[in-house]
Amino acid sequence: MGDILVGACSWTDRQLVASGWYPRGRRDAEGRLRHYAERLPVVEVDSGYYALPRRRNSELWVERTPDGFRFDVKAFSLLTGHPTRPEALPADLRDRAPAGRHGRGPADPALLDEVWGRFAEAVDPLRTAGRLGAVLFQFPPWFTPGAPAEHFLEDCAERTKGWPLAVEFRHPDWWHPERADETWELLASLGATTVGVDMAQGLTASLPPLLPV
Repeated sequence: MGDILVGACSWTDRQLVASGWYPRGRRDAEGRLRHYAERLPVVEVDSGYYALPRRRNSELWVERTPDGFRFDVKAFSLLTGHPTRPEALPADLRDRAPAGRHGRGPADPALLDEVWGRFAEAVDPLRTAGRLGAVLFQFPPWFTPGAPAEHFLEDCAERTKGWPLAVEFRHPDWWHPERADETWELLASLGATTVGVDMAQGLTASLPPLLPV
């Protein structure tokens, strides 16, 4: 049986910071991460979804955590098909942001390639140091089963070859009983880990609480 690692979605979560868990003298950026990593073995970097991570941050995270600690980095919104506002992109790429209200239009392929390259460069120190637990691709509710989505997933797997890849669906049809085996086989063929979601049941968008391992 494998190990079960328990952690939080961020070591800078507002409620966590406000709770008093971090002692005096360890409430700056470095102190919080060191304190967290001494007590828990894994953390999700959800900030990667909202803005492209930076390589320098990854280097600092490696320096401030012990061997065996893991960062699960959430993929940037543009890489999962979510709306991406110009302000979320690096300054030199903002004039190439997807058109439409709140960046809801399709991304230019050249921009997508550039963003993929910068994302890979940013997380490389974590991967090289053995600190990368997974790169989490959380897809939007409108990412439905079918050929276009499967091609998108295959492209993600190709671009992240050699990375630990985790996939979270938010449309229930992926895990509908009639489709579940096909979804599992697809992710297994891509070497991707399935992400389970704990959510209220009985709603139109509810995902099942249990998924195949």
